[in-house]
Amino acid sequence: MTFLMQRWRSSTRKIEDQLILGIDPGIANVGYACLLVKEGTFSLLEADVMKTKKGITSERLHLIFDFFSNKIKQYEFTSLAMEKIYFNKNVKTALTIEEVRGVLLLAGSMHQLQIGQYTPLEVKKSLTMFGRAQKTEVKWMAEKILQCELPASDDACDAVGVALCHYFNGKHEDGTDDLFD
Repeated sequence: MTFLMQRWRSSTRKIEDQLILGIDPGIANVGYACLLVKEGTFSLLEADVMKTKKGITSERLHLIFDFFSNKIKQYEFTSLAMEKIYFNKNVKTALTIEEVRGVLLLAGSMHQLQIGQYTPLEVKKSLTMFGRAQKTEVKWMAEKILQCELPASDDACDAVGVALCHYFNGKHEDGTDDLFD
């Protein structure tokens, strides 16, 4: 067992059981993961991609909002964890992704979920202890933590990483937010 795995397993977290919706936002592809953490055991209930077809942006946003509102009702999540835009050369794409993030934040807020937002660097660092890790390294660590194979989709894998990051960086009952006790 690696040093990192020993640290995660030996962590004495004081967080109650959680059902986390992890999201990697996009207008064409929204990666999502449904992660259950019960008594320190991780279960990946679902990891997939919600796709929208090219068309009017407001209609696509409505589809995304409806899809995730229904997911939230279906699973009764406790938390919503979403990736933030860290950097994007294309301003139009960045603005559209921010619109997607806005409707997702609204859906989470309407259902009174705890909301966490993380940059890709924060996600990588929380899983691998290295903020510049490659996607393959993050996926490998997530598979080791969850003890299952993740989907081939980068969007779905990113959503899994965001959900795990939220759990590891979540607030303790006493208000501290240390990764390890």
